[in-house]
Amino acid sequence: MTSVLEIDYVAPVRPYSQDELMYMRQKLYHRLRLGKMRAHHQQSGYFYLVKQNGKKEKEMKEKSTVDVGNCSVSWKIGKTPVHLRNVARQLVQSYMDAFNEEPEYLTYSLVDLEIAFYTWLYEDFN
Repeated sequence: MTSVLEIDYVAPVRPYSQDELMYMRQKLYHRLRLGKMRAHHQQSGYFYLVKQNGKKEKEMKEKSTVDVGNCSVSWKIGKTPVHLRNVARQLVQSYMDAFNEEPEYLTYSLVDLEIAFYTWLYEDFN
């Protein structure tokens, strides 16, 4: 199976409305069961949405903190095949830069970046 890290970016061939881009995000969140809670790991500096009703989300609620357990992003980088680790690090850094705060206005490239990040984090190499 080809990794999302090996797929080239495909530029849009038409404009997308904010409604279409929101729908694309909602499909991603639903498919991967992403919740609204975002884990932030102090040591790594990484953040990401956790799975709804998942182990991390439950632990975050119990402990009333967003920094619980091991960092899934760091763990995933370590589990990514060596020849793709630099691409994974670039993807992670791009995501961290773009989604440090929720964007006011969505673009196709932002939604594509988010889809690539969460697909890599929760589906690739499983």
